[in-house]
Amino acid sequence: MDSIAPIMPFAQTQSASVEVLGARAKTLKSSAEMDKTAREFERMALAQMLSLMETDTDISDSMFGGGAAERAFRPFLTEEYAKGFSEQGGIGIATAVKREMLKIQERAQAAGV
Repeated sequence: MDSIAPIMPFAQTQSASVEVLGARAKTLKSSAEMDKTAREFERMALAQMLSLMETDTDISDSMFGGGAAERAFRPFLTEEYAKGFSEQGGIGIATAVKREMLKIQERAQAAGV
């Protein structure tokens, strides 16, 4: 059960983000804006997954570690890794998010919202 605990905040963050994306998709007009939003969402999701990966591997206080500075700057490195992954095509999250945003926008337009 302890192995599931770190995943729960990630799942809660993701569900809140999906609600925000749903609300934002209703106001977006261009495909380029949807692409950008979907890529940003994928980058954020990748950063969250990568940060979970590093929770048990803190070697900053080891002989060759960077100490407090390494702990302070590690989130920036994780963010850059996520940015690089998403710019190189990602893992498919952006495509799925854009498809769902298009569905939400189509339903909103059909309902006359």
